[in-house]
Amino acid sequence: MHSQPEVSIGLPIYNGENYLAAALESVLTQTVADLEVIICDNASSDRTEAICRQYISRDPRIRYVRSGRNLGAAPNYNRAFALARGRFFKWLAHDDMLAPSFLEEAVAALDADRGAVLCQSPIRFIDERGRSLGTFDGRVDGTGSQRPSIRFGAVVLLSHPCTAIFGLLRRHALIGSPLLGSYHGCDRALLARLALRGRFLDLREPLLMIREHPGRYTRSKTRPQDRRRWHDTGQPGQLSFPTWRMYGEYLRMVREEVAAPAERLRCYRHLSAWWGRNWNSARMAVDLLGAVSPGVVGRAEQIKWKLFGAAPGHFVGKPVEGLPNSEVIAHRIEG
Repeated sequence: MHSQPEVSIGLPIYNGENYLAAALESVLTQTVADLEVIICDNASSDRTEAICRQYISRDPRIRYVRSGRNLGAAPNYNRAFALARGRFFKWLAHDDMLAPSFLEEAVAALDADRGAVLCQSPIRFIDERGRSLGTFDGRVDGTGSQRPSIRFGAVVLLSHPCTAIFGLLRRHALIGSPLLGSYHGCDRALLARLALRGRFLDLREPLLMIREHPGRYTRSKTRPQDRRRWHDTGQPGQLSFPTWRMYGEYLRMVREEVAAPAERLRCYRHLSAWWGRNWNSARMAVDLLGAVSPGVVGRAEQIKWKLFGAAPGHFVGKPVEGLPNSEVIAHRIEG
């Protein structure tokens, strides 16, 4: 495999035997055949390696790389990108799946719009058995604008679940970026940087399936120390102020990415408005309190959900059997 493939799929995984085969099958049945699959195994202790080796024997497009120890999610995700060679790149979580035409439609959209850096589809949420729970249109108004400041403002000011990080990306748009940092909210920071580099495109049909189950990061990790350990096992004992770090990344990327003075000023105005949007000031305070009392982070999130409801695209509680749409927020984000 010396020629450059059209698409690289980076599949980071740790102990994902339950859903790995379904994820791989959804990739190998794509209508785009010119692709590579890079599986980065974070030293899994279950049957993950055995499943991967079975698929390697079936399809030479799959590459399997195993770490000697669990590095944490962020280094593993970034490693998958570092090994990619395709014109386009996509991260695929081991518990998610793609409809057969996802790559074909996303590649065609990006080829037709050279100023775009990302193409996403609406989300179909599925349960542990693959049953549909509902759909969610994750587009964010403003990210298709010609002006970087408008795109940046949309990503940092509007409420959205960051599902665009699992869209199809131009690989060169990620090169030179910090990629995913080792902190809660790093996906939002990367999307903001990508928004400064180009437009986001949106497909019409839900071609990405995200699996809702108790083991998902958003469900199982609520304490700061657990989130730190999940992102990077090399910093489990360090204090973490993720919202402060994310805001610092915003300031840094505006300085690095925006050359035009007027556009830079508009971006800084968005960051001034950021403090009064989406409970960001409260999140800053909770970050500080969480360093003293780790349980306060999860409690604060639960209180917000009970009083004001979940943010768009997020589940609250376990989906009710027989009521497939009961727990999903399935509506379009309005600007």
